[in-house]
Amino acid sequence: MGSWAEYLIRSRAGEDLRVRLSLIPPAVEGSRVWLEVTALGAQALPFAARLLLGESGRPERAVVYALGQAPIEIPISGWEGRGPKTERLAPPRRATRVGSARVTVPAGTFDVEELRIVPTGAARRVWRSSHVPLWGLVRADGPRETVELTAYGRQGARSVFPDAQGKGSESAK
Repeated sequence: MGSWAEYLIRSRAGEDLRVRLSLIPPAVEGSRVWLEVTALGAQALPFAARLLLGESGRPERAVVYALGQAPIEIPISGWEGRGPKTERLAPPRRATRVGSARVTVPAGTFDVEELRIVPTGAARRVWRSSHVPLWGLVRADGPRETVELTAYGRQGARSVFPDAQGKGSESAK
């Protein structure tokens, strides 16, 4: 718990973006965890989102925070989709193992497994390592962007959300 990974997403058409994914300690009762995603671009307003993930990996709560604003809880009841389950499923993606490689990114040099993923449209190449926490992503190249690991840790994740103010029982006078 407390793992994190930070990426630089270089867009071929828009602005570059830094993204940090963090599992925020401590663990929540019942094997639930807070996954926090923080994004910062040169032009866009910095923001963060926290998802409380249940044992199944499904979100139980969602909170969004834009710099300078109070965090806002987002209802997740409508996230289920509206059509029958078979209509909601994403099209299957084929991942083919290409082989092993050695890749250097800003976070270091890694022995990786290279995959080729073919969703609808153009193919994407992905390099993964078991040494990188969360999803193991080291680098990804797609038709519109490149993603590179810039830093990571197995502990030390911290939230960018402000601490709760008060205990909810105070009253304004």
